[in-house]
Amino acid sequence: MFSEEDAWSIALKIHGLAEVGSREYESSKLLIETLRAEGFSVTSEYAGIPTAFRAEKKLGEGPTVGFLAEYDALPGVGHACGHNIIAAAAVYAAIKSAARLKVGRIVVIGTPDEEGSGEWSGSKILLAERGAFSDIDFVLMTHPGDNWSLGSPSLAVQDLEVTFNGVATHEAASPEKGISALDAAILTYTAVNMLRQHVRRDANVVIHGVIREGGKASNVTPDRAILVYGLRSSDTDYLKQLIMRFRLIVQGCALATNAAYSIRNIGPMYSTTKFNYPLIEYAQNVLKELGVMPKDYRETTNSIPRGSTDFANVSQLLPALEITCKIAPEGTPWHSEASARAAVSNEAKEALLMVSEALARVASRLLSDPDFAEKVREDFRSHA
Repeated sequence: MFSEEDAWSIALKIHGLAEVGSREYESSKLLIETLRAEGFSVTSEYAGIPTAFRAEKKLGEGPTVGFLAEYDALPGVGHACGHNIIAAAAVYAAIKSAARLKVGRIVVIGTPDEEGSGEWSGSKILLAERGAFSDIDFVLMTHPGDNWSLGSPSLAVQDLEVTFNGVATHEAASPEKGISALDAAILTYTAVNMLRQHVRRDANVVIHGVIREGGKASNVTPDRAILVYGLRSSDTDYLKQLIMRFRLIVQGCALATNAAYSIRNIGPMYSTTKFNYPLIEYAQNVLKELGVMPKDYRETTNSIPRGSTDFANVSQLLPALEITCKIAPEGTPWHSEASARAAVSNEAKEALLMVSEALARVASRLLSDPDFAEKVREDFRSHA
């Protein structure tokens, strides 16, 4: 019988594997084997994505609840976002739900590369485009943090890579023959910095970038330079305008330096999160019943968004709930060595067990109470 220690063992193993996005082969295999052993039918390499999977168990007639599992680590700092907890909680909550119910269907979808590290970056969006959520009625998941809360807003984001190409030459002997790709990159970097002053303050704009490549030797004109940027906003339509302005900046800086350029999107655009208030309210009550005092959702849903997630895109398609579970002291910087250590702490273990139970209770209510399920659906429809 699957136990609390089994769930914690999964979290520890995935943390130790620390596989980056689109390369989570062993982590995915571990989750698949666990769910198969618990009687779930599993499709690996789901929707053509090598480390994605879909596990399901039909219990009877009724709706379908999906649990989302993330299991990718960050390059360099491992599971500093606590995705090992997300994966273990999805599996444990699904197993708990399946053991308690005789109606509906329980599904676990393994969603790789939420952090945007590789080929299958933002896989929830890719999975949605390939119909992975077309037969699912509700989606549930958790995400670790430094507090217990529900309804965390997110920023829409698009990552972009800009490549400038110039002409290499000897910087002293024949500088007039060169075209500096680095000059184009630096000019772009400076111009984008200037853009920050002239954006809507209410749109929570965040722009961050690096010069990833800018030449090899100081006496050779750099003939190749690469910039990587992330553009974010709490207004998806405004973000699209910012992307157009960014592209015009790149075009202008290339023209000014006589460099050639290309721009490519790194992964799909992440959207903003759509809240489902009946789900949030019920989950808050469940947490209180379990002895957890989450932050008031009326405050969290109106707080300044500080991150981005492809879960947001799923929330735009169907009723969805994400519970933030506390695994670290408040104020712990995320994506850091401190948060990576927190993901295997005693507090993380307690949070995993608590949030798995909370998610299972929410799933049980959705599948066993048709009136509540309809209330959730209606709220989703009313917030178009």
